[in-house]
Amino acid sequence: MCYHEGNKITLRLRYPTLPEGLVNIMNRTLSGLLGFGLATLWDLQAFAATSPQCSAGGNQLCLYSPVDPAGSKGSQSLALGFGVASAPNTGTTRDPETGLETSSQPLFRAHVTKGLSVPVDFGFLLGTSQTGQFQQAGIHGQWTPFEGFKLPAVTVRGSILRSFWSHPTQLGDKIEMASIESKSLDLLCSWGLLGVLTPYAGVGWATVDDDFSMQNFTGIEIQAAPPFMRIGIESRIAFSKRSVLAKVSLGL
Repeated sequence: MCYHEGNKITLRLRYPTLPEGLVNIMNRTLSGLLGFGLATLWDLQAFAATSPQCSAGGNQLCLYSPVDPAGSKGSQSLALGFGVASAPNTGTTRDPETGLETSSQPLFRAHVTKGLSVPVDFGFLLGTSQTGQFQQAGIHGQWTPFEGFKLPAVTVRGSILRSFWSHPTQLGDKIEMASIESKSLDLLCSWGLLGVLTPYAGVGWATVDDDFSMQNFTGIEIQAAPPFMRIGIESRIAFSKRSVLAKVSLGL
């Protein structure tokens, strides 16, 4: 916006701002997650018996997914998402190395995604179990070679996820830290319907340490409050087991 004052011309730029209500929701959510994280980082010994472990049959929970359909976000996009991943119908398992019984727990995850001026997007993920004993950190990048108005979008996505957990030694007198890295490459396709629903599906390859698996997944994204709030639900099958993921994302 320009203002003329005598012989001077003043140029003032107005930047778009998020609605105050959305900012308050994001601030409260971040504060709650921070408090939850601080409250669960202590007393590892007390929670060792319920720590999930990738090597104890939980490989499908050690895979990265942003729970997003295909398509590029654009250079103006920045979204913050909060979600959960769980493995239904999985009971207590026993680690063959330590003999430790581990029970399946939901993993709480925070996502950040950002688009570029080219059809390339990237994002990262931080996750924790209910007890705070199991932690995850990962990053992904994706390229959308094709998308168009009223046409399906096709995206290639690659990701790396590092999972950390603690467990007692065989003698039970110490706590050890363990970690494992997973990598995945997915090809997915999505098609927007009525500007509100975006179903998607894909196939891919995944590795967790020395284990390899084909994977397939289907999901849907719902524009709950366009364009600032979206809800995503995904079902993914890998390592002969199913995981269910859900996410609420805020932002453009």
